Amino acid sequence: VICTYELDDTPPFSCNEEARKIALEIALLLKANIIEEMHVSRKNYLDGSVPTGFQRTMILGTDGYITLKNNKKIRIDILSLEEEAARKIKTENKSNFYRLDRLGIPLVEVTTKPDINTPEECRECAERIGLLLWMTNVKKVLGSIRQDINVSIKFGTRIEIKGVQKLSWIPILINHEISRQLNLIEIKNELKNRKITEDDIPQKSVDLTNLMAKTNSKFIAKGLKSGKKLYGFNFKGFKNILGKELMEDYRFGSEVSSKVKIISGLKGIIHSDENLENYDLSKEDVKKIQDKLNSKDNDCFVLVLGSVKDLNKAADIIVDRIKYVFKGVPPETRKALENGNTEFLRELHGGARLYPDTDSQAIMNTAEEIKQAQNTLPNYPWDIIEDYAKKYQIEKSSIKELIFKGKLSLFDSLIDIYPAKPSIVINTLLNKAKAIKREGKKIENITNDDYKKIFRELKNKKIGKEAIEDIMRLKADSPNLTIAQLIEKLHFETLSVEDLKIIINEIVNKSSKIIKEREMR
Repeated sequence: VICTYELDDTPPFSCNEEARKIALEIALLLKANIIEEMHVSRKNYLDGSVPTGFQRTMILGTDGYITLKNNKKIRIDILSLEEEAARKIKTENKSNFYRLDRLGIPLVEVTTKPDINTPEECRECAERIGLLLWMTNVKKVLGSIRQDINVSIKFGTRIEIKGVQKLSWIPILINHEISRQLNLIEIKNELKNRKITEDDIPQKSVDLTNLMAKTNSKFIAKGLKSGKKLYGFNFKGFKNILGKELMEDYRFGSEVSSKVKIISGLKGIIHSDENLENYDLSKEDVKKIQDKLNSKDNDCFVLVLGSVKDLNKAADIIVDRIKYVFKGVPPETRKALENGNTEFLRELHGGARLYPDTDSQAIMNTAEEIKQAQNTLPNYPWDIIEDYAKKYQIEKSSIKELIFKGKLSLFDSLIDIYPAKPSIVINTLLNKAKAIKREGKKIENITNDDYKKIFRELKNKKIGKEAIEDIMRLKADSPNLTIAQLIEKLHFETLSVEDLKIIINEIVNKSSKIIKEREMR
């Protein structure tokens, strides 16, 4: 197979039609104004995640809104249809490795306006947008819906937090980011009170390699032995500044160190606000460093170990980052971590990275297509949750989970087959499936048709509800067997109430002597 576009014999192909129709449906659900003539733009991607160096994107809708529980409207700025980037899987020796399994897959990006005022509002808004997306035909797996959060506070700046995959992370990440910005502002004010200015920041590092040639620090000695150099900086009046906690278990020194790691590839920095005994630095070592750097009691020194090339890059990063503390909070894109903290990812991109793709033709959303999509829109998920909770007497959280797992239509099908007890259907799709998955079994081997066959057998009283989990467990292990074969293999047998009474009476008669001896009823 030869792709004529790759041979430069064909202009870029149009976007995926199914993806465009899904994006159109989402835009209409968000009450957005539809762009009838879409133009493809390019967005610069220089981190290697898009081999072309740019991502194609086009705006499909503008000026929509989504309503929260308290009826507050969160305005939607734009809705774009674009292509997914590759997923970074590891970094080795300053080389990034990417997995290409999602590169180029259509992606819908929904951007809100700055109407969200609290962490909980942000979580609810993200949840509602997510629920709405899952009512359409988007891919329903973990990570297919991700949130990027923009956080800004008074006297702070806009920070973008990328890669938030779980709703529960959102309030924690926002609160931690608020804490980080407040503490950076506090550092700025503290340095002002100390009468320390940007002019006091050293422009160059000092080479400490020969000075530390006989150090007891294994970390430093090992590096020097391998040919690395040790550079030092002294920051006047900075005592306890790098050691100041910005977020839980994250200090300003961590902030500087993280940026050094990401950009230069070095392991980080050592600074005198830390417990230097952790690096096996003796009091004599510390005294020699302080004397060489002319570091006083109210100062803070920083050490960094690496090759000359990497150290020169790291030196610029350290000086620039510490200089920015006099301005406050630097605008950055930061990566969400599972502990609720964030780390530096890159400088915050501006709007100039977006420019027209003159190779691509305009793509039309016709009035007929918009009308057709409008007539087939699904109900809003929060309305469905309310209706189903009342109709079937089940928890709203369970209905919400069905939507997030993409199981709502299957639930409807199973209720049609077995309407007697909706709680059994819910328990099967959520709790039993979750329990079997935790055992390490492949729950995906159980198809929707398998679930339907199980509930038909339950309806016809061929099995009891207690047998469902055993059948599911065996099906997960034996996907080639039919439900009928699994039931036969498990030797299930149903009994009528009369048959059960006969068996109980037989047991009682056989055990009458024991019953009398033990005075059992």
